[in-house]
Amino acid sequence: LGLPLVMRGIGGLLIVADPLKKADAAVALSGDKGERIQEAAQLYEQGYVRLLFLTNVDDVTVRNMESDANDLGFPYKKIFVTDAVVSNTVEEAKAVLHLAEDRKVTSIIVITDPFHTLRTRIIFHDQFRGSGISVQVRPVREHWYRSNTWWKTAEGREYTWQEYVKIFLYKFGIF
Repeated sequence: LGLPLVMRGIGGLLIVADPLKKADAAVALSGDKGERIQEAAQLYEQGYVRLLFLTNVDDVTVRNMESDANDLGFPYKKIFVTDAVVSNTVEEAKAVLHLAEDRKVTSIIVITDPFHTLRTRIIFHDQFRGSGISVQVRPVREHWYRSNTWWKTAEGREYTWQEYVKIFLYKFGIF
């Protein structure tokens, strides 16, 4: 009887959403199927952000992300891509910090999958500490991952397990 409550708690701990406030830029982390860009476009349309930052994983992915963002309403002149090619969240945070400093922004909203928000918050807050740039973390709202159902699918169990392992490894300086 208590197992669903425990499972909901395990999934729910991974999902964080900062109170939404206006920011200079939305940051759509790479590694999804376009939901993060859609969330960023909604924030742009609603007046929460004026710029979009994308993390650079490779040229093809970046071009597709830029095109998708433009199709959803972001003018190309308001889309900026990190200089460094990145392969993990720590590298993304460092590259976004560099881009944010170059563009002289004072606030960002980082958009990622719900199960990835806790680790994203931890890493971005660590990397941005002392920069004077405020960081909000925002989960994609229209996402399949839910705290009350994640354990019912193999994908949900896999991503949840991976996130806890990655948080542990990051906190102990291994990853």
